[in-house]
Amino acid sequence: MIKDPRQIALNILVSWDKSFHTLDKILENHSEEISFLPKRDKSLCNALIFGVLRHRESLDWTLSAFSKTPVGKIDIGLLYLLRIALFQLQYMERIPFFAAINTTVDIAKKLFGKKAAGFINAVLRNAAENFSKVILPDPKKERAKYISVKFSLPLWLSKRWNHAFGFEKACLLCQQINTIPKITFRTNTLKVDRQSLAQSLSSITQNIKLTDYASQGISFTNPSIPIQEFESFKSGLFQVQDEAAQIVSQFLAPKPFEKILDACAGLGGKTGHIAQLMENKGSIIAVDVDPKKLKSLELESRRLGIDIIQTKPLNLKETSIKDFDFYFDRVLLDAPCTGLGVLRRNPDAKWKRSKKDIARLAAQQKKMLNASANLVKPGGILVYVVCSCEKEENEEVINKFLEKRKDFSIDKEFKSYNHDRLIPNLISSLISEEGFLKTYPDANNMDGFFAARLKRKFKS
Repeated sequence: MIKDPRQIALNILVSWDKSFHTLDKILENHSEEISFLPKRDKSLCNALIFGVLRHRESLDWTLSAFSKTPVGKIDIGLLYLLRIALFQLQYMERIPFFAAINTTVDIAKKLFGKKAAGFINAVLRNAAENFSKVILPDPKKERAKYISVKFSLPLWLSKRWNHAFGFEKACLLCQQINTIPKITFRTNTLKVDRQSLAQSLSSITQNIKLTDYASQGISFTNPSIPIQEFESFKSGLFQVQDEAAQIVSQFLAPKPFEKILDACAGLGGKTGHIAQLMENKGSIIAVDVDPKKLKSLELESRRLGIDIIQTKPLNLKETSIKDFDFYFDRVLLDAPCTGLGVLRRNPDAKWKRSKKDIARLAAQQKKMLNASANLVKPGGILVYVVCSCEKEENEEVINKFLEKRKDFSIDKEFKSYNHDRLIPNLISSLISEEGFLKTYPDANNMDGFFAARLKRKFKS
């Protein structure tokens, strides 16, 4: 069993790079390896993995200044080992240069041989002595390139964001994306109130704060034990969920005794919140194409003490009203998307996504939105949501839908549902004149989400 956190981080990063899986899936596959590490080494291992993925482009820019071998021609294992070492040298002040270099050279010698170790030793010692000589692209002449290198974003995406948001906004957005987000969760109001839960966490967490927009959110840092070991977690008193995701369920505003469809439920974060808002009274059908996710959702529902959720494995694009016995009061479509709004939590996504993905997923989103719309009763509500800030996945999907579906309109008359003590002026401040809910990491310190609330018209 490997006991070196740096070598485990290397194995995980290389496995991720060579696969089509998300980082979450790769970490799950290596969970046993990580579990045997002492707490301090676990923290280091995670810091190296996420740090390298957050800052990969910046690290490669530095590496290219000190390596005679172009980055693209370095063996993938050696390349990630160099990135891990450079991340320690550039971003981890508590680790002495000599320690970062020596441990990296030892791993290289063990895994790749003396010649590779010599190459790594030369590059790292050169870098350690000459960091200050590395010159970034000129922000006046090469704005997109500067954003790409300074904030470690793929060049195609930095060009896109520079054009969409402007240089200053793009820089602020990228800067925030590279920060480590607080842990945020949603109080399970079926069992406890937010204030009491927050007070109970004071002995095992730091920087506890009640969220401003989400009415039942709590954020904190530095838990002294894993979250799954919190007694409050075992008792089902909360569910981990970003503030933006919590706002989406409030935007849906479900009521007790309604019939609700969660059309792409996944692991059920929003499903559980919907049940809370309904006071566990009524009916929720959670649909997903992946039966394994639905099984996890069922287990999570039991932990939370929710019994109004029924799961149904279905492909939404092939679903019709024949799959159900009734139309729904409200439908939530949390559509598959690029995930470019949640790069703070999933930095791996920016290196696996491309421009083609945006168009491909937008086409899929349009089909899923139309299928979902067919399940809404007249007068009912359909909320479309993606964790992306790209217009092709946002406004353009809705506008194309409304061009074809004259039986729907944007619900601009939405008023915050007061059952859960919402703060209307704060929620409404996130809603544009067009009626779209938008959140951004830089402006709101939460994930980037887009949502549209649509109402089906009564037949004339």
